This record gives sequence, structure tokens and C-alpha cells, in this order.
Amino acid sequence: MNGFEKRREQKKKQILQSLTHMIMTRNFKEIGVREIAEHAGVSPASIYNFFGSKEELAKQIFYHQMDTAGKEFSEMMNSDSPFEEKMQKMYEVSVNNQETLNNEGMKNFMFEDPVFKEHIEDYARIVAIPEIMKLIEQGKAERKIAGGISAEAIMIFMNGIMAMLSNPSFADKLDVDLRKELGDLFFYGIFGQREQK
Repeated sequence: MNGFEKRREQKKKQILQSLTHMIMTRNFKEIGVREIAEHAGVSPASIYNFFGSKEELAKQIFYHQMDTAGKEFSEMMNSDSPFEEKMQKMYEVSVNNQETLNNEGMKNFMFEDPVFKEHIEDYARIVAIPEIMKLIEQGKAERKIAGGISAEAIMIFMNGIMAMLSNPSFADKLDVDLRKELGDLFFYGIFGQREQK
């Protein structure tokens, strides 16, 4: 990589880092290209040259974050840790993900963009669901999941939640706390953690 290419990559990195920082505390729709450029120390033209639009820049940030999270998730799911430890880590990741995003910062953008929505669905189908299926089987083998609950029933339940979250009219009503409550319902059910008999 020559000097020009290095400077180009450095600029892209600065832009990505700037918007990443900003959307953690701000509403995405209120952040302008000029403000991102000032924060990154580049010209607004650089953002359009590298990414085409503010929306495409945001998508690149989340694609990168999802890829990183997906690798970490797969490593955790394929470790030798017991089922309950994996479940606890998965729950903590879910809670952290809800707290990381400002409840208004990216919510509307994510659910309104069909390409981004498709990327999330592909991630769920290719990465998350196969790993969760393995975790379900591990839980059954360790007698931590009731034998009467099939993997198919669990997946139908999960797909129902995904379908609801993909509906913009439903997603608009979800703040961070409500999303965390839905995570509690998924991981622990209506009655919470019950004693094993």
C-alpha cells in the first residue's frame, strides 16, 4: 500500500470512528454530513466520495460491528463452557447491545432500510440461528432445557419475535428498557428462572 492509499484508508477510518462515536449518544437523523466531516477532520466531499451517503456510511459501521460480534458469538458458542454460562453470556451481550444504541439514535433508520433489514435477517439465518440451535441441543444434553420443548418450537418462537421487531410500527414503540424486557422473556420466560426438580 503506497502513501496515497494509506492516507485514503486513514481518512475512511476517521470517518467511520467519528460517526460510530456520535450515534451512540445522538439521534442519527439529526447528525449532518458536515458535522461528521468536522468531527473526523475531513471535508464533506470525502464522505460522499468514500461512502456515497450518510446512510451508506452508517450501514458500513453496523456491518462491521455485526461481523465482529458474529465472530465473537460463534467463538463463545463453540467453546467448552457449560450451557448455563453460555446462556448468561448471551443474555449479557443482548442487554449490552440494547444499551449501546441510543433508543432513538438508530432505531428508525435500521427498520426503515430494506437492505439493512435483509442483512440482519441473513445474519440471523446464517450465523445466529445455527449457533443457537447447537446451544439448545447442548442445553438438552445437560438437562437444562425441558425435554418436552422441541428445537422447532423454540425457533418458531424466535422467528415470531424477529417478525415483530421487523415491523416498523411495532419497532417504533420499543425503547431500550422494553427491548431488555423482551430479552428477559426470551431467556427466562414469564415465570423467570425456575428451580430444577
